[in-house]
Amino acid sequence: MKHLHPQTARTARTLEPQLETLRGLGLKARTFTPAPRRRAGRDLRAVHAWLRLEGPFGALDWPVEHKTRVEPAAIGALQHRIRDLEKQEGRAILFTPYAAPAVADRLRQLDIRFVDAAGNAFLQEEGLFVWVRGQRPEAAPPGTRRALHAAGIKLLFVLLRGVGEACTQRALAARAGIALGGVGGALRELEQRGWIRVKTQGAVELLEPAAMLAHWDDGYLQTLRPKLFLRTCRRRPGTELDALADGIVEAGLSGQVRIGGELGAALLTRGLRPTRAALHIDGLDPNDVMRRLGLLPDREGDVDLLRAFGAEPGDERGDGARTADPLLVRAELLTQPDDRLIEVAERLRTKFIEARRR
Repeated sequence: MKHLHPQTARTARTLEPQLETLRGLGLKARTFTPAPRRRAGRDLRAVHAWLRLEGPFGALDWPVEHKTRVEPAAIGALQHRIRDLEKQEGRAILFTPYAAPAVADRLRQLDIRFVDAAGNAFLQEEGLFVWVRGQRPEAAPPGTRRALHAAGIKLLFVLLRGVGEACTQRALAARAGIALGGVGGALRELEQRGWIRVKTQGAVELLEPAAMLAHWDDGYLQTLRPKLFLRTCRRRPGTELDALADGIVEAGLSGQVRIGGELGAALLTRGLRPTRAALHIDGLDPNDVMRRLGLLPDREGDVDLLRAFGAEPGDERGDGARTADPLLVRAELLTQPDDRLIEVAERLRTKFIEARRR
């Protein structure tokens, strides 16, 4: 079935500025609710809204991915989401309040159809081609919901790991590494979005894990990662990226350094030749980590150091090296709009992230 997000009706009302952009281009545009139908196979992703376009080309129906902002850091995650919708429904389109010129250019390069409220658009189908760039917004669009702050994104991480069923708010705060006072407000916001249900005893049931995962991807890349980022390094000449895992063990750092990014994905899936690594450091001086691992500061390097947060034990490998949680590993892969990495990110989603909710 074309599975509708619980907030579809509310979201549809916020899409009127983008519909006006399309109408200003001479197209008939409206949102609609499709008739439910069953489809065998894997769970379908929630669709924010449905768009019907009519013109000389006929009538086209598009599932809408609605983002309140699109920044360069999150385009990889956005591409993953759009490609998944295209596989599921045949086509997809992005609605957003504003796509800055550089973002609009990148979206077109990646063949991501989009419309914003400022008048910018890229549409391409048989008999239809629209490319408008450079229009600027006059004012903030009405009705847009405020994005989750860093504490809320950290709480999303904990809930998606599947521990909310048996956790008090105090335990959730400890696992997320946030203040206890921020948990209640974040949970209420997630309930208002229709993503979770807080049960009588305080346990949390996930109602829309796919929507939560999409928001985690965006929130990590746009909000949380910049706060956790420490520096970028390079390896000493003659050392291989794959050797970092053994180097961490030999340096006695396996309890405080977790491996993420492409190297972490390679360790989890055994199906990727990594070109970058992300090391999540728990309570250590990054200079000490660099010294013990033989890393040198270099903005053009291939090893990113990030501060770990919360109580995140990671996955043990037989030799003692530890990968970061698959949610973190996957999100790091989405820093680049790379089809090779997006394929591995999808494998991590199905094999590790969704599997632990079954």
